[in-house]
Amino acid sequence: MTDPKDLRIAKQLYARWFAKHPTVKNPTDVNTRAKYEFTVSIGWEKLSLMLRARKANTEKNGYPYPWTKPDYWLGVFDDV
Repeated sequence: MTDPKDLRIAKQLYARWFAKHPTVKNPTDVNTRAKYEFTVSIGWEKLSLMLRARKANTEKNGYPYPWTKPDYWLGVFDDV
């Protein structure tokens, strides 16, 4: 993911999710009612942005998007 606009949108969506569900991991893994309802509310295109950000946040890529994890929003990381 390199488009700054897409990154901004994905980060805002993660912020929205973790504001309501601060300890629930992987909002893009639609395996609960809350995750399903969130997915329906944002639609496929935005879910796709979130998925790409989460899948790019790997060791191989240097973990560029810590905001895909709940710890980021809980203040565990210094750059919050």
